[in-house]
Amino acid sequence: MTIPTTNIKVTAGYIELEKIPDLKLYVKHRNHWISYVAIAYVLVGYGLSLFCITTNIWWLNLLGVLLLIHNLTWAALFLHEFFHHNIFSSHRLNVVFGEIMLFLTGSCYSVFSNVARHHIAHHVHRADFSPFHPFSMSDFLESLPKPVQRLVVLLEWLCIPAVNLLFRWMIALSPFLGQNRRDERLRNALLLLLRGSLFTALAIYSPRGIICYFIAYISFLNIIQFLECFQHTYSVFHIDEKVPKHSQKYDENNTYSLVLSPRWSWLSSLIFLNNNYHNAHHRLMSCPWYLLPRLDDELYSRSYQQYIGVSKLLKNYFRYRIHRLFQGQGTVDKTEKGLDIEKFAGATGMSFMLQRKPFDWLKLSSSVSSNN
Repeated sequence: MTIPTTNIKVTAGYIELEKIPDLKLYVKHRNHWISYVAIAYVLVGYGLSLFCITTNIWWLNLLGVLLLIHNLTWAALFLHEFFHHNIFSSHRLNVVFGEIMLFLTGSCYSVFSNVARHHIAHHVHRADFSPFHPFSMSDFLESLPKPVQRLVVLLEWLCIPAVNLLFRWMIALSPFLGQNRRDERLRNALLLLLRGSLFTALAIYSPRGIICYFIAYISFLNIIQFLECFQHTYSVFHIDEKVPKHSQKYDENNTYSLVLSPRWSWLSSLIFLNNNYHNAHHRLMSCPWYLLPRLDDELYSRSYQQYIGVSKLLKNYFRYRIHRLFQGQGTVDKTEKGLDIEKFAGATGMSFMLQRKPFDWLKLSSSVSSNN
């Protein structure tokens, strides 16, 4: 299966980009030391967090959970940087460290190059992609046996991202259930055996540790899901479907930047590795994470209407946690006073960490779609 193509020119990591001051700086600049230190923190911090959650000291357990949440979040966001080759000049190094981040985040059941290719397609086509061809994610959830569907709804209501976890298992098992990824069967079998053995060993060594890990992992998924939930109101297509050509204006009007704190901008780096400057990222996807605030300042005024405060979106994230599963992402209305996000439910199941290749083994009845 190949990514649909259109005649959209992509040069130096930007798409139909208007003139940006110091464009060469953003495209070529690589502060290797700041990235090396941050990546070392992720790797060393991950090991330290495992030590903390397996002790019998409660405050170390708490520290370990917080450290693990942060390490996993940064690992996922560095994975995104590796997709765009924004860290290393060497293609091979970006791939190697990308595979490491996939493993740490539990997203390793797809090959890095495939996940990266699907993410770049999201940029090039200004669209989101669904693996449920020719149905939607809502169709899939509606097709589940009622007891399973109720369990998914209950877990989501409890803020446990059951859909995300379910998709991860479907992706992990897809090589064994379908044909379009059958060449990955041995790879995924070994990964399932390895990760299963590691978690079994952790549970035997420290039952407390496995509980702490579960809490940290669920929290990490919620943070990444929240970040991704409100970044776009793109149309959703199937990966093998022809996508219409969308303009840069469409991209700008359907992309949103999340503002943590106007006064404490450093929080964006600390929590989201600046991925919340999403309009700037889509204007120049080859801009490395540490330069995104500067690029954002050059591109947009503080009154730019695509900025949305995180505090406003947190309310929607929890309020619509069941609604978005079956009714979609909702709408953002443009008003004279700015954006009206009252009906902005947000997307789900569109994570950049998950491969978008169709589940060719999944058979849904045509009556499912007609009943929605």
